[in-house]
Amino acid sequence: MHLKPKFATLAVAFGLSAASMNAFAIFDDNEARRAIIELRQQIQTLEQRIGRLESTSQQGQLTLAQQVTDKDREIARLRGDLEVANNNIRKLQEDSKVLYASLEARIKQLEPKKLELDGQELAVPQEQFADYQAGLDHFKAGNYQQAASQFQSFINKYPKSSLDPQVRYFLGSAQFAQGDYKSALITQRDLAKEYPEHPRAPDALLSMASAQLELKAIPNAKKTLGEIVSKYPGSAAAGSAKTRLDALK
Repeated sequence: MHLKPKFATLAVAFGLSAASMNAFAIFDDNEARRAIIELRQQIQTLEQRIGRLESTSQQGQLTLAQQVTDKDREIARLRGDLEVANNNIRKLQEDSKVLYASLEARIKQLEPKKLELDGQELAVPQEQFADYQAGLDHFKAGNYQQAASQFQSFINKYPKSSLDPQVRYFLGSAQFAQGDYKSALITQRDLAKEYPEHPRAPDALLSMASAQLELKAIPNAKKTLGEIVSKYPGSAAAGSAKTRLDALK
């Protein structure tokens, strides 16, 4: 059977068109597959990058958290060190106050004590004055034996003390009060001999004369009383010596 030319042409054209459409459909499917594959690869790549970023972020967070922890520990340690330092400073300040007070007390102990005795101004070391005062307190309380012992110890301990004349006078007086007239005589005699210009010298001679009278050494007593009158005419001891001399005539 033969078709007409017109219909034959249309048939051919239709066939070619159908073949072309089938080829185009095949081409579009391949492109789509490639596009899908590429998209999947891109997605996979993005997922991998996201995973790496998340891992890095987590590691960074862990590192940051560790750094913060380390800093907190360092701050805590520094605070502890600061507290220890502050405690040491407070202790040092307290120790310094105690040391300063102790040094000040020791300096005051070393500073001479200024006093006036027998019309004379003296500067006496604190230790010497304390020992002298201890003997004087015994003497005033009537503890003559303890007083004599204290004064004798003072003379041995401080042989060149400015208080030596007073100490010797009260030593002789304590000896006299105990009835040890011979020792009293010697003590007062040595005082008057070593310190003839001292205010205690006339009184020492008067006490010496009293000891001589107790020992029944009347001529010696008169001689001592006369010495007082001649050497120290304006003294109170000279007036007492005149009265005794008159009594011994």
